[in-house]
This record gives sequence, structure tokens and C-alpha cells, in this order.
Amino acid sequence: MPRRSLLDESEAELEINLSPMIDCIFILLIFFIVTTVFVEEAGIQLNKPDSSVLPSNQESENVTFIITEHSKLVYKGQEVALAQVNEIVRNGLAGKDTPVNIEASGKSHHGLLVAVWDRAKQAGAEKLSFNTVD
Repeated sequence: MPRRSLLDESEAELEINLSPMIDCIFILLIFFIVTTVFVEEAGIQLNKPDSSVLPSNQESENVTFIITEHSKLVYKGQEVALAQVNEIVRNGLAGKDTPVNIEASGKSHHGLLVAVWDRAKQAGAEKLSFNTVD
């Protein structure tokens, strides 16, 4: 009987089978793709302004609020409270087509902009727009 030497076994090439590892990687990849949630977050519906210039008679009919960099609400040069927005918008609306503009400083709190927007919407304004001013 021939004897096997220990040297013969160690000299044989050893190969690592990578198939199970690749299978695990693909299974993990499929798991993460399937469990990823694609949710569209809710936000404010905004109408982008037209690039056309409004006639001068329509510009005077606007209801315009200004939010300063210190988050103060100004209407026609006077500081007003947030609670007064509903009344101002109702009084300023000549019709449903009267636009309500909100000019906010880029350094102001965004929550005030949203609060003014909501109150104007509750007061019946349909044409709302805002822009930021530095």
C-alpha cells in the first residue's frame, strides 16, 4: 500500500468557492431595493408666477404682505399681527382674482410665511404668490 505523505496534501491548490457569498450579496441587494420606501412628501401647492408683466392698474389691487428679516409682518408700511391677516385679506379682495403677495426676507422664519399663507387661504384668497427678498 502506498503511503500518502503530508507534503502532498499541503501542496494541492485550495480554492475558495465565492458563489455563496455572491448569492448572499444579491439577496441583500434585492432586500434593500424592495424594502426602500418611495414616498412623495406632502407640501404646499404653489403656482409659479408668469413671466409676463402685469398692467399697472392690476398692481394697485394687490394685497401685499412683507415679512422682514426680524420676522415682523408689515402691511402698507405698518406692522400688523398675524391674527389680522384674515381681516386684511377679506377687506382687500375685490374679487376672487385679486392676488395676495407675500414678500419674505431670506433671513426670516419660514413658519411665519406658511402661517400668513394659510390665513390668506382661509380668508378666501385663491391667487397666492410669494417671493424672497434679500
